[in-house]
Amino acid sequence: MAATSAYRPEIDGLRAIAVLAVIAFHANARLLPGGFAGVDVFFVISGFLITGLLAASLENETFTFTEFYTRRIKRIFPAYIAVSLVTMAVSSYLLIPNDYIFYTTSLAASWAFVSNVFFSMLSWGYFGQRTEEFPLLHTWSLSVEEQFYFVFPVLLLVLFRYFRKHMVSALVLIGAIFVAVSQMKTGQIKSYFLLTSRAHELIIGAITFFISRRMPLRSGRVADMLALAGMALMLCSFVLINKELPFPGINSLFPCIGAALIIYSSQTGTNVSFILKSKLFVAVGLISYSLYLWHWPIFSFLKYRQIELTLPVATAAVALAFVLAFLTWKFIENPVRRNTGIQFKKAFIGLYAVPAAVFMSIGLYSYVTEGAPQRFSAELRDLISSYSFERDLTRSCSVRAEDYSKITVDYLLAHCAFGDLTQDKARVLLMGDSHAHHFKPFIDQLSRNAGMKSVYHVQGGCFPTELQVTDKNPQLGPTTCQQRNSDLLQMAGSFDYVILAGFWASEPEHDLDKELRYVVDHVLRAGAIPVIFKDNPFHEPDISRCILYRKRGWADADQNCNIPRKMAFDAQAEYDAIIDRVKASYPKTLIIDPKRIMCNSTECATYVSNVALYKDSNHINTKASQLLGDQYIASEGNPLTARNARQTVVEK
Repeated sequence: MAATSAYRPEIDGLRAIAVLAVIAFHANARLLPGGFAGVDVFFVISGFLITGLLAASLENETFTFTEFYTRRIKRIFPAYIAVSLVTMAVSSYLLIPNDYIFYTTSLAASWAFVSNVFFSMLSWGYFGQRTEEFPLLHTWSLSVEEQFYFVFPVLLLVLFRYFRKHMVSALVLIGAIFVAVSQMKTGQIKSYFLLTSRAHELIIGAITFFISRRMPLRSGRVADMLALAGMALMLCSFVLINKELPFPGINSLFPCIGAALIIYSSQTGTNVSFILKSKLFVAVGLISYSLYLWHWPIFSFLKYRQIELTLPVATAAVALAFVLAFLTWKFIENPVRRNTGIQFKKAFIGLYAVPAAVFMSIGLYSYVTEGAPQRFSAELRDLISSYSFERDLTRSCSVRAEDYSKITVDYLLAHCAFGDLTQDKARVLLMGDSHAHHFKPFIDQLSRNAGMKSVYHVQGGCFPTELQVTDKNPQLGPTTCQQRNSDLLQMAGSFDYVILAGFWASEPEHDLDKELRYVVDHVLRAGAIPVIFKDNPFHEPDISRCILYRKRGWADADQNCNIPRKMAFDAQAEYDAIIDRVKASYPKTLIIDPKRIMCNSTECATYVSNVALYKDSNHINTKASQLLGDQYIASEGNPLTARNARQTVVEK
């Protein structure tokens, strides 16, 4: 068992490259666009080393699950307890209730080994708009590993007992199946996080171990060639892969096979292994786990405070991560791993069960209290309460592309009704993207005022006008967005009003004029009145928390937190003009323009009194949407009372 029992410093060197790639990507994606694939290298290393330990104990007939999981507990949790405590303390000070709920829920999920599942349920995805502010986002990879190691020892035990001669073939077959599954699911946001999309990477590590034992390299020249090829594959992956490409899937094979070739070839001394064995690489590799744990929360908290990661700031952040990683490795991680007196019962209770119970209880408390708002003063709580948004955790009415299945009016009435719920018949249908969703409380106020029940169905990134028939390439077949819109439009005749809302400026490649005319014409022919929302002002960079930061003393007291009117109107001029032309062609169409109540002659508000209006750069929050609905009724009248006067023009 020399292949596994002997310490291999070059593997620590490989760990160093992997963690540095991840840190570089998180510091600035332009530095290393595919640096996130360093996690995939970690998976290969993990699969190789753990398979070696399992194989050794199986061959020696000393394998026990308690010993295996004692090793895992002592390896994973001591350092993570420290990170959990520190991030909880910082989060309790920094995060507003809505964000605190996300943090504490992810904390609880990480201790239940399901943080990857939790993050997969969020609509943003790994590279999404808000995920960089989640302090424990990186724990998804820990959950993937632990889920794998709940199953893999059993699988290896069965293979070892009944299919030992065909071990590699069986693992190759299983790995190939998972590669195919991963590739098929790359279009789904959630797939990035899930074990089914990553299992093949750990299995590649396992295969590498068995091949290393059965076919060790004898030729130094061949070993050098394989090592160079592996390093080239891995480093090129870090440079050439980027977040726009499908991943993991087949693209994950490049860094994984690269890492596997380096590990395999390094049994024989190679030029690559000589570099990886250098003191600097090995030193970084030894603290790589703690370094991985610490670096992301530091970056995340800085981004939450909207502190730009300039070169000096990023350098200081990375330096702090290294200091914390070294201290954690020296005084927590290493002593616990070396302590032979900590057996399974003591490890399980002291290092897992008790901390898990504490952190899960905190998660439950935070959820029940809606983010522990008592952490703030009464005045600040009032402002902070407006930074909320409606969640559809079941994704019944706010769906992703992969969630969609055919809907009916009865389904909408049963799951997606709002407004005046005392009414039997729904008279209003709201459809569109995430901006349609954030206008739902606005429309709820209109519906209640008009005594109408409404229903909604929205999909992030899906314009309500997007249809196969108006697509530039209709022969490609309907996307789920197009099919959803088609299904909803077929119901138009069941309603009095069909409300269309979208982040119109977000996808300029759409022929909005053509698409909008088609949908409006269809709605009118069905006997309903189309209602088009012009969009709210938006601003990049995000200034939604400007007023909050002003009140917390994190921004200058005289900083202007509003959006210049000209900037807001110029950004939407093209799309507002299209909507106006459609209105002119179809006079029965009603237009609602929130800018009429959000903007004065010089600027557009991001807050009203002690109410913040936005939750990010372009989405209105729930409380603000309700407030704006009431203000619109007071200022412009309620367009939903115009059923008996279809020629009524809402805009002045």
